[in-house]
Amino acid sequence: MTIAELERELQKCYGIREGSRVYRTVIPGILVDFLGMLKKAGVNEEVREEYRLEDGRGTIRLSARKTAGAPQINADFSGS
Repeated sequence: MTIAELERELQKCYGIREGSRVYRTVIPGILVDFLGMLKKAGVNEEVREEYRLEDGRGTIRLSARKTAGAPQINADFSGS
């Protein structure tokens, strides 16, 4: 799934309002961290990282391959 689709998955887990709040407050920090890791990676190197939400209700997994252009970040969410 894409980062944009991640909001819907968070809403399924937390409800519409709370899921949107988590998306707006938590995802930007996760993306900054992940993009920093991607920046340090070598060309064509794949970067994978797993982020556990503080409340323990879910895990976000991001992956991308560093290329010369803009990265295509893939996201996965598993929640309870």
